[in-house]
Amino acid sequence: MRFLLDWNMPVMDGYEFLGKSARIAGGDQPKVVFCTTENDVAHIARALSAAGANKYIMKPFDKDIVAAKFQEVGSHLTFRSGG
Repeated sequence: MRFLLDWNMPVMDGYEFLGKSARIAGGDQPKVVFCTTENDVAHIARALSAAGANKYIMKPFDKDIVAAKFQEVGSHLTFRSGG
């Protein structure tokens, strides 16, 4: 399971989502890359350590950055063009 997770969401934040997704995933450890506009080191550290995210990227980003981050955590992505 892979997540590209926006840390600031309207209903729940990324921290809460990761806690709930761990229960849903049935014990599997998902690969999580979270994206944020915040550059606060404490915020990023909380996401990477306590919440269990694997990597983070700053907004704005493109598909090459997303693919590279997932590759760093051992999860290959293939993008398909819409149509």
